[in-house]
Amino acid sequence: MKHKIISIILLAGLFIISGCDKSGIVDSSPVEVSGDVQDGYRRLPISMKNDTTKLVVYRGDYVKFYIDDQGQAQVEYPLNIPELGVSAALKDNTPDQPFFKMKTPGSYAFTVGNKVGTIDVVELRQSNYSELSAEEAWKLLLKNPPLLLDVRTKNEYSRGYIKGAVLIPLQELQARAGELEQYQNQPILIYCATGNRSTTASKILLDQGYKDVMNMRMGIMGWASKGYNIQFR
Repeated sequence: MKHKIISIILLAGLFIISGCDKSGIVDSSPVEVSGDVQDGYRRLPISMKNDTTKLVVYRGDYVKFYIDDQGQAQVEYPLNIPELGVSAALKDNTPDQPFFKMKTPGSYAFTVGNKVGTIDVVELRQSNYSELSAEEAWKLLLKNPPLLLDVRTKNEYSRGYIKGAVLIPLQELQARAGELEQYQNQPILIYCATGNRSTTASKILLDQGYKDVMNMRMGIMGWASKGYNIQFR
């Protein structure tokens, strides 16, 4: 009986460890993520009437904080996320806010004026979503190529791209996702520069019902570092 109890405890410990990322945050998929994505940016509402705020975003998200209290005169609030080196000013009642890329999973304290909160950055985990290394992507493209989607800007694309890639910049993807409708039930491999924007792009397509979405970790920079071919116009 004693050995049985010890075995159960050990198994429980392994389960907890396997559910954590490097930051120590337990993976509790599916996770409820804050705000909504518009034009490639995750908009995070902040109410100055609440004492504290808890936010959750995906690694790779480009986030914009905005003040969600209506009817106030325009006021400027300092935003600070010390561990991420973020320091900016938010203006009440304006959609034109600064944006920040969430690159590293973890839990980060922030302040907006006198208000305090935390923002958790988590990995995207979903049954019909997977992440590939540059080598895995290269092998896949040699065998049975999926649709290859480049979500960088036009300027970035013009400086080099992977052969066969279709360009739809991240900020245009929500509006133009219908152009890919014929691939809704087929594999789609997405890449950007370093694997951040492609995570956001993956979630946009998954939310629109796409069934098999893959993200190239480290993006075209990881691809180039392996010596794989890049096309130039």
